[in-house]
Amino acid sequence: MINLEFIRTKLFAKKPAIPNVMVEQAEKLYPDGLTMGTLFIGRQGSGKTSSLARHLVEYFKAFPERAIFVLDWSGSITDNILKLILQEPEVVRDRLVKRLVYDAMGHTEWVIPLPEFSSEYGLYEEQVQRVSRNLTRLAPELIKGAPFLGGLSLQEIAPEIFRLLTAITNEIGECWQITEAKKLLRDESILRRALIIFGHKVPHAKWWLERVYLEIKESERELRSYALLALLGVIEPIEVRARLGYYRPGWTAREAIEKGLMVLCDGARLINQEMTQHYLFMQAYSLIMAEINKRRPANPEDLPVSLVMDEVYSLIQIPGMAPEISKLSPQYRSRKLQMYIVLQELAQMSAELRPHIWSLGNIVCFALTNFNEAFELSQQLFKYEPQVVKIPPRTEIQQPILEPDRGQYLAIANYIQRMKHRECILRRYLSEKMMDRYVRMVPRTKENYMVRTEDQIKDLKERLLKERGVRLRDALEVIHKRDIPFEDLKALSKKPPQI
Repeated sequence: MINLEFIRTKLFAKKPAIPNVMVEQAEKLYPDGLTMGTLFIGRQGSGKTSSLARHLVEYFKAFPERAIFVLDWSGSITDNILKLILQEPEVVRDRLVKRLVYDAMGHTEWVIPLPEFSSEYGLYEEQVQRVSRNLTRLAPELIKGAPFLGGLSLQEIAPEIFRLLTAITNEIGECWQITEAKKLLRDESILRRALIIFGHKVPHAKWWLERVYLEIKESERELRSYALLALLGVIEPIEVRARLGYYRPGWTAREAIEKGLMVLCDGARLINQEMTQHYLFMQAYSLIMAEINKRRPANPEDLPVSLVMDEVYSLIQIPGMAPEISKLSPQYRSRKLQMYIVLQELAQMSAELRPHIWSLGNIVCFALTNFNEAFELSQQLFKYEPQVVKIPPRTEIQQPILEPDRGQYLAIANYIQRMKHRECILRRYLSEKMMDRYVRMVPRTKENYMVRTEDQIKDLKERLLKERGVRLRDALEVIHKRDIPFEDLKALSKKPPQI
């Protein structure tokens, strides 16, 4: 079948005056090259979100056994993905919807539980260290500026309290969660009861809390734990307490990877709660990476896993996350991690992360507002061509004036800054070993035909929430019932001594 659009693009599209550029019909990314990492960058309204959403849906359809995790700060790419899925024929649509997990962070009626500690995640000790590490990354200035108070609280007190939380269980094996950490820190009687009844499960934590922490004067104890108490304040909103405090996770990274699910983490409802949003996105990210870390490098049986971070400032702006994000693409390629980072501008990243962003192999660049960033991107995308003529010779005996490197990159930066809506430049890898010889220029990305109404999107979200969610009031009721009554101590004292 003759593709008229392709012929029209190849024959009549105007090529920019940029060396090593080929006109392309669509912004195609090759599956074998996605493990090199992908950057989507472009100002608001340039078409990058629609382009990425279409790519993800097409990939989701083509590889039903592969998992995709989308961390969406604004909710925009989530809506685009759901609209595209609803456009599909009924048979295809139903098959895709069955593989969707919609996690609306901060929903006021339904909550997708995601406790910090669960036997479904694996070893409790790994979970304790993960949560402690997340808190440290959220407030690195506390450790640098006040190592005795902030550092001691987050690096020594927090892990021991968390170990005790995982040891406190009820008759069905449900352990306490981070929502009860303040109880142990502020109420000495509850802490002592917990140590007497459950301390034998974590003997080192029991020894440290009894012989070191509780031996300190109460005023000094409060001073040393102040930083930890302050950070735990971000989980106080009832929607967050219900999410973190309920014992059964609504989804796990292991389940998503095994079943080829797409998990959409929508943080739109928490945009005005900055620290809370930071905490929840960092938690979701750490749970995903904890599962990826269990993979053996270069294991042929492992399938690729995609991780999309759409302007998630809690991950790309916090200095403590810069070393973590910067090593994902080069070091986790052997574990089949396909990372996508979506930005409006390079300034959205922390200063520590910015130099490492160019380790991503695939770059899809739409129009940029900042000229200096367009210039930097032109240097990364294009090589200097020393034979480019700036002014041709006027006579046969004259030599042409060649364009210096700065002049070439200035011209490219001007072009990038003034690209039209849905026009983009693409650098891509065909596989892990082979990069495309040319930089591709796409005059106009594919059209996304959106005929579904907002009510249909809303109905789908509500249906997906109810499939895996718990009513907010029911989750809170479970949390409020947690206690260690004195009757437990009496029963323990009646037990005959063990010989």
